[in-house]
Amino acid sequence: MSLLDDLMETGLTRHEARLYILLATEGSLTGYEAAKLTGMSRSNAYLSLAGLTEKGGAVCVDGDVRRYSAVPADEFCQNKKQHFDTVLKSIEDRMPAPRAAAEPFLTIKGRVNIVNKMRHLIRQTEKRIYLSLAAEELAVVLEDLRSVIEKKLKVVVITEAPFELPGITVYYTEKKQGQIRLIVDSEWVLTGEISRNSESTCLFSRHQALVSLFKESMINEIRLISMTSQPPDKGETT
Repeated sequence: MSLLDDLMETGLTRHEARLYILLATEGSLTGYEAAKLTGMSRSNAYLSLAGLTEKGGAVCVDGDVRRYSAVPADEFCQNKKQHFDTVLKSIEDRMPAPRAAAEPFLTIKGRVNIVNKMRHLIRQTEKRIYLSLAAEELAVVLEDLRSVIEKKLKVVVITEAPFELPGITVYYTEKKQGQIRLIVDSEWVLTGEISRNSESTCLFSRHQALVSLFKESMINEIRLISMTSQPPDKGETT
């Protein structure tokens, strides 16, 4: 993402984001000067400067002519972070509890949605993780795995050599890129294909029969690896 895109993620419009970058670069400007430098119409420039000011990205500078100056980036970001933290906490606290799902199997589509679900499950781990995937997909969740290791929870990973991460048990084998299997706390399973296109699809469930099936499958894979190759990193068994 570009800087412009990042600023728009904070709630600024495209025009407001462009003006914020301009003010941060050029210093204080009048609406006329901002319009001339950006190529915007005067009406759009004045409206966008007013919106930028209202959203905390600019301040008016006193003088005979109204001028605008950018709020420093560190201050702007800190203010936005505090605001979003408050909003997100409010949403989390006030959202009603979901009704018990009648269907224990959910289909998750799209790489971003699958990655988000995988990372969330890992971060919410309370006991143990079994994870089987190729190196490219493993890199996506590496920081999340580190957070689990810090909690001293059990992490078993089946992946390609020469991956190493202190504090976990690793079994090496050839893995097909895009295929993932994740079991969390013997309660949740996420399995399927993840790629860089919209065809990515995974099954997500807490159905105990399915969880047990996939856990047994992964344990059998580990046994096969142990019989046909060197012992796992860290020397642990399942």
